[in-house]
Amino acid sequence: MKSPIRFCVIADTHYFNCHALGKSTDTQVKTLNESGAIIDAALEKFIAREDCNVLLICGDLTCNGEGESHAGLVEKLRRVHEAGKRVFVITSTHDFEQQINENKRKDGRYVPVTPTQRGEWQATLVTRDELRGIYNEFGFSTALAEFEELSYVQQIAPGLRVLMLNDDGDWHTYCGFSKEHLAWIEEQAQAARDAGDAIIAVTHHPMMPPFFFYHYFSPRDMHGGFETTRDFFADNGIHVVFTGHTHDHNIAHHTSPAGNDFTDINTASLVSYPAPMRFCELADGVLSVRTELVENFDWDFGGLSATEYLKRKFDFIPANVVRAAATDFEEFAALANGFSVRRDKLDGKETLIRYAGRFLQKLTLGGLGTLLLCRHKLPRNARKIKFVDIAPVLLRNLFMGDGNFSREDELYIAVQILAQRADKIIGKKLRGTFVRSLPVFFEKLFFDDGVDDWSADIRV
Repeated sequence: MKSPIRFCVIADTHYFNCHALGKSTDTQVKTLNESGAIIDAALEKFIAREDCNVLLICGDLTCNGEGESHAGLVEKLRRVHEAGKRVFVITSTHDFEQQINENKRKDGRYVPVTPTQRGEWQATLVTRDELRGIYNEFGFSTALAEFEELSYVQQIAPGLRVLMLNDDGDWHTYCGFSKEHLAWIEEQAQAARDAGDAIIAVTHHPMMPPFFFYHYFSPRDMHGGFETTRDFFADNGIHVVFTGHTHDHNIAHHTSPAGNDFTDINTASLVSYPAPMRFCELADGVLSVRTELVENFDWDFGGLSATEYLKRKFDFIPANVVRAAATDFEEFAALANGFSVRRDKLDGKETLIRYAGRFLQKLTLGGLGTLLLCRHKLPRNARKIKFVDIAPVLLRNLFMGDGNFSREDELYIAVQILAQRADKIIGKKLRGTFVRSLPVFFEKLFFDDGVDDWSADIRV
């Protein structure tokens, strides 16, 4: 029996070099100022694993392509090499000057979107053409083969090859693979089979929706042509792809029309709650994937644990979105962009958003029950629960699957009573949308598809 092959996967490190640029004043799901400390702790955790010698990173290495952040991250990754281990990266849309806020330009030039205590115009932005040179030592220089300048294939161990696939495309319209790129992927899959090697892939944008309505509200954040590309991968013997981008921790399975299995292992951002790392082992044709967390890093948590600190940072965002909707449209638009809602979708809706924000700030389940004429049916203890207190819990459950709800929870019972009542009133208008049924929609918010998003055993 061959020795097990072990490797680690992380995604969306979004490193922001606050030592060089000044601390960020931006409020995002990503913990930008803490990113360096979290990355350091993750690398230390990986290096300490004597049986795991390969680290794969699924793109969006930096905050927004700042040269200073790239330089700082390279220095951190070199510690992996110094420990006698290897690290392979792909880059994506946050790693070069394309990732900008078009409303923030200076003299017609690209500028960083992240304000800092030193102002907004401090960083030197990297171009896409510079990325291969910056990360040459982290995959490119030892590749078995390359496609154009930013995709390559690595032999990470005897018996296993990994396709490291850049799919950044045009961030504003389409991210995916060209016909030429797909033809190269097919060639590499055949070469692996000819050599008797298993092959898996790493790319940035997901090929399976990380949750049930993601591809409806944010189709540009999916891998372009994912419906056919996942079948192409499965039918060419690439049964597993590791992805990032969504900051969602999700494992999704699919079977192609030809009957071949495909699994997208979408990994949440390392620098957001809960700071996850995927530790993987391939043995006897089965890939075992397990999630571990960065449980401590060098930061002042104000008396909390690291995980609780990150959770509070995450939970702050939904409440802050509601507050900004009620009081500051520009801040709301910036926060909404962090959840893949484009600014042009919001323009012209300022008044509606402001009134909606004010309404949601005050809304309780009991108040909603009064509006829907069903308050008396709600569990008494649930009536005073505010919407702004529910939203973070459901959002966390949607992204991380850690809600631990039961169908006896008074919150769940109250929400379903409200959903059933609302469905009777407006349900017919929803039938042609992705919602279709409000009770089913909220059922899925509380309870996922039953797949364990933190661990899996997959035949490759």
